[in-house]
Amino acid sequence: MPRRTLSHSSTPANPLSSKYAPLQQLFTDLNNNTVANYNWITPNQFNDMHTALTGGYKGLTGDAAAIRQGDDFLAQIVPIIMASQAYQDDGAIFLWWDESEGTNRDDFSHTLPFFVISPLAKGDAFSDSINYTHSSTLRTLQEIFGVGPFLGDAAAASDLSDLFQPGVIPSGVPAPSSLSLLGLGLGLLSWARRSRS
Repeated sequence: MPRRTLSHSSTPANPLSSKYAPLQQLFTDLNNNTVANYNWITPNQFNDMHTALTGGYKGLTGDAAAIRQGDDFLAQIVPIIMASQAYQDDGAIFLWWDESEGTNRDDFSHTLPFFVISPLAKGDAFSDSINYTHSSTLRTLQEIFGVGPFLGDAAAASDLSDLFQPGVIPSGVPAPSSLSLLGLGLGLLSWARRSRS
């Protein structure tokens, strides 16, 4: 199935709004088990942990309100994805953030939250000491979907294979794979699922 981009923002202020499917389409596709192999979900400005509703959210203001609102968005959408047949058939959810506070953009000593949720991931709250970047995710997606050559920094980045059970992520030169991804990040949720042969 083709890749779909999902977004809440269908207003004319968004110049790409005609290219986005409404978020409701993801729920329909998940319910009908017709979801694309790769889906990118960008939360709207009130669910992306950047901006809280005017007047605050659940009694909170500022960053605390924005974070709570983003957490509530994830608490709604992640369980829906995880309950779907597509996710249960070897899907993966990537939750990642795109920035952190108080760091120089050229200072690589800071870290950003990143989570992988998948029946194919290593369990027991596995973590490792490999330095991953957004290019690691790009490299992994290129490996999964057999898209080459590696783009930009993906050529030098570590892939995410260490976070999954052995053999799930093909390594090296991109070659076709049966894994698909669904991820969600604040900035981004992307999702993929493994195709059944």
